[in-house]
Formats: sequence, C-alpha cells, structure tokens
Amino acid sequence: MAEEEYSSAFLFYQEQVLGLGDKFEKEVDYLITQLKRNPFLFERRYKHYREAVFKGFPYFIVYEIIESTVVVHSFFHAKRNPKRKLKKGK
Repeated sequence: MAEEEYSSAFLFYQEQVLGLGDKFEKEVDYLITQLKRNPFLFERRYKHYREAVFKGFPYFIVYEIIESTVVVHSFFHAKRNPKRKLKKGK
C-alpha cells in the first residue's frame, strides 16, 4: 500500500510542474533518513503508529517501530479521510 501511495503521489507531482516530483522525492528521502537516525523523533498519534509530517507537501508518513525496525504503512495525503490511514486497499 505505501509503495503504491508513494508512486502515485510522485507521478502526480511530476505531471504538475517539471521537477516537483523530484522535490517530493527529496522530502521523502529526508524523512526516511530522519526515521533511520531516530525512529522516536515523531510522536505517537494512534496506538503505536507515528506520523512523520512533510514540510512542503500535504502528506505524512504513517509508520510504526517493531523491535528495532521502522515499518512504513502509508504515505498519507492530509486531505484524505483519516479513517483510511491504515486500511488495506483503496
């Protein structure tokens, strides 16, 4: 699910303005690097799920920490129904 959401967002931004998809990708890379360095950096929002908020895009990464592994569940658009954050499928 997360890979599909990421790809869809990247392609959307790439089609809007030349280079915007690349900026989106850089923001993702930055957040993933932050999660690798300190997975506890972002606060818990629901049960054991955390949200890493993008600075330049209306997205956040929904993830959890399982043992010492960061598991990304969703690249979630902030305008979508919050009840769909962790549901499988669309």
